[in-house]
Amino acid sequence: MKLGKAEFSCPLANANLTTRFGVYSFVCIGIMTAALWYIVSKDLTKDMLDREWETTAKIVRAEVKWHMTPEDFKAEDLGAVAPKFEELLRQLVIMPDIVRIKAYNRQGTIIWSDEKRLVGSSFADNDELKEAFGGTVVVDLSPIDKGENVYERGSFQGLVELYVPIFSGDKKEVIGVIETYKAVDDFFKDIKRARAKVLIVALGGGLLLYLALFAIVRQASRKISEQQANLLKMQSELVASQRMAAVGETTAAVAHGIGNPLSSIRATAQLSMLDCGSQNGHDLAEKMQSNLQNIIHQVDRVQGRMRELLNFAKPLEPHPSLVDLNSLLREQIETLRSRFGDAGVSCHLRLDEKIPKARVDPNHLEQALSGLLSNALEATPRGGSVTVSTGVSAPSGQARRVNISIEDSGEGIPKENRERVFEPFFTTKPHGTGVGLSLTKKFIERNGGMLSISDGSSGGTRVEVAIPLA
Repeated sequence: MKLGKAEFSCPLANANLTTRFGVYSFVCIGIMTAALWYIVSKDLTKDMLDREWETTAKIVRAEVKWHMTPEDFKAEDLGAVAPKFEELLRQLVIMPDIVRIKAYNRQGTIIWSDEKRLVGSSFADNDELKEAFGGTVVVDLSPIDKGENVYERGSFQGLVELYVPIFSGDKKEVIGVIETYKAVDDFFKDIKRARAKVLIVALGGGLLLYLALFAIVRQASRKISEQQANLLKMQSELVASQRMAAVGETTAAVAHGIGNPLSSIRATAQLSMLDCGSQNGHDLAEKMQSNLQNIIHQVDRVQGRMRELLNFAKPLEPHPSLVDLNSLLREQIETLRSRFGDAGVSCHLRLDEKIPKARVDPNHLEQALSGLLSNALEATPRGGSVTVSTGVSAPSGQARRVNISIEDSGEGIPKENRERVFEPFFTTKPHGTGVGLSLTKKFIERNGGMLSISDGSSGGTRVEVAIPLA
């Protein structure tokens, strides 16, 4: 039986760089912070406990050395040494945490205790005592339930048993063990506070590290995005320049190949129109003139297309000067006045007479505005209107600029075509070349302006030209 391979897809596979880093780094830094806190707090707790036990053991040994002799742990008469152990107890309980002691001789027998019933007893099950006779300070944190604790299980719960080996004078032989019962509630509270401080410091450090790395990666992600955008822009510009170079070569070859024949055809048609007047028959002459006029019109149309292609392919170096934009708009509208009338479209002007002059190339802007007005006219149905307005604006953080708005009342441009209308040779017109808006955009951008398209207030299209003021 074959088992299909289980497919696993990362939930952040499609997330951007910043999101993935934020999640992954948060998890990693969280784990690292928890591990750091655990290790440091564990070591800190161990060091604090070891220091506490060693300090207590040193104090016990010092008091034993001061009040007792090695022979006291070997004495047969336990009553004779009892006063010394009682004095030892009084000195040790001065320490606020020690509440009881027991003394063992080398055979593991209790030779003195403040619980008199235990004196003379021995307990074979006391492993901690056996380890202490090996010369090691032993701590028992377990509940008090061993055999030796038969009289201590009620009132001594929560205490720590500390077994301190007592050495002979030359420190080579363990002669006995002092077992102390130590209250460590306050001490463990100190440990908890220390662990809490370590946790706060670890969390604070981890958070600062996370925020610092996140800020760096976020900034780097933005830089990468900007570089990618610039790279795509450069690639598109390179492709466009290569395409324009090919178009330029093709256009120049075509213009050279058919330019002169077109001129000859037009000149011949004009001469033929002059000869029509000498022909017999008014109707025939009129028909011939109409045909010849149509030939001239079509030749002019082809030559116009050739000029558009040549203008589109050649470099556009602006020669700026101060231009009155309102006057330039009025001139272009007056030039198209007859076309507006033939199309049955009205033109409304809403010009701000206070706008300053702009420094642009008048020829470039004239061709750009002429193309935009022609497009608006062609897109507006009979009975519609084209509205042209001007004004001055100063967007936040940007220089002042003159805005020119041309709005028609046609059907508008579909959103999927908004960006493509500026691509060379893209057109939705049956007889369009697709270079009009591309050439217009080049004219405006070469003069430092911007061109944008949006929905009109009446459902048509609004084209806005923004030209910065010097």
